[in-house]
Amino acid sequence: MKVNLPTKENLNEGLVVMIDGYQVGLTVVALASGLSSAKPYPHLNPISAYFYTNAYRWGLRHLSLIPLWFGGNGGNYCDTHRVWRRRFFYMDEFLPPWMKKYMLPFVDKNEWKKEESEYKRFKKYAESAFGKHYRYPSKIFNNFRSQETKESEDVMDSSSSST
Repeated sequence: MKVNLPTKENLNEGLVVMIDGYQVGLTVVALASGLSSAKPYPHLNPISAYFYTNAYRWGLRHLSLIPLWFGGNGGNYCDTHRVWRRRFFYMDEFLPPWMKKYMLPFVDKNEWKKEESEYKRFKKYAESAFGKHYRYPSKIFNNFRSQETKESEDVMDSSSSST
């Protein structure tokens, strides 16, 4: 495979593209990665209804913590941001119809309906099955054995070693 060097001639002919700056390069890579994962992960696709519903629910979870922040409850910074503990709150919330109509007209209307029908199926079948196995972790960490690792030795055939 021939590689075109970044010379002035190759740049003028359009054979080479130069991206100067580390952050610009990372932005291009992140955009390409995001576009490639838009189909299998609709909650990461910015033209999907799942994306905006997910963002709306996380926004509600953050806003619900405002009284706790003002009250000064919690011992440290992480305790005042209990959003992850509230990750199952507001699962039944959907975007208001006015927001769908006026702020997000580019999202397919069938996707909003599909999302609500999927939620009904989740509520009927999955939530009850999941709920009986879910155990909320205690505030005091007492499972110290979970931090122990089991070391293993790889038994390698002597014929595969390079000498």
